[in-house]
Amino acid sequence: LQAVIDDYFPELRGIFWSMKAKGLWAVLERCPFPEDVLKKDVKEITEIIAESSKRKGKAIEKAESIYKGARESIGLKYVSKADRYRLKMCLTEIKKAEDQLKEVEGQLKGLLKGLPSAKILMSIRGVGVITTAVFLGEIGDPKNFGHAKQIIKYAGYDPKEDDSGKSIGRKKISKKGRWLLRKYLYFMGMRVIHRNKFFRKYYDKKLKKKNRWGQLLKKKEALCAVVNKLIKVIFALLRDGRMFTTTRPSIA
Repeated sequence: LQAVIDDYFPELRGIFWSMKAKGLWAVLERCPFPEDVLKKDVKEITEIIAESSKRKGKAIEKAESIYKGARESIGLKYVSKADRYRLKMCLTEIKKAEDQLKEVEGQLKGLLKGLPSAKILMSIRGVGVITTAVFLGEIGDPKNFGHAKQIIKYAGYDPKEDDSGKSIGRKKISKKGRWLLRKYLYFMGMRVIHRNKFFRKYYDKKLKKKNRWGQLLKKKEALCAVVNKLIKVIFALLRDGRMFTTTRPSIA
């Protein structure tokens, strides 16, 4: 689908935040190519986006950008019936895959219902069903780990020196652990930064921190620090059998 858009209407990619945006899908169904857009007016395009995305405020802005993009498009001008069919088939397959993913997510919810550890993980705002399932599926019984550092190493997030013998470079993660666990922890890290004030505050604090050479941490380095913090929090919650809270638990 990206290839079709890049060939014929590349401007669309910069208007919508994701290839999964409902507004984008609606436009691709009704007026997928610049010549189709120019046959309509801005009001019609606005209605198409607003009906699908339920965000009328942004719909006008996007519609104007789409119309302008269609007028000035650098994409291929000739669109054949085969091109239209190709785009239609791509969109159909993507929607089918999305429906299947929702079905899988529903199955996972049912499986996780009976797991106290799953409930604990999902008490962290930003940690969802699929990431919880992958995390627990990858580590197995949490009781097998005696310390959070063991999970960090198991996932390949333990730091290593990037040195050449003559000089010492920035620290990097080892990437020697479970690649699927490492990948989903990365996703979890990004989500908790955006959805959880506790981790957002920690991330912002890391961005202001300097390394031993007085350089500010890069965004990816700060994100890796958030992942390690998240692992430590998860380990503590599972160990103590309690839900996530931004306040420290009281000691009786």
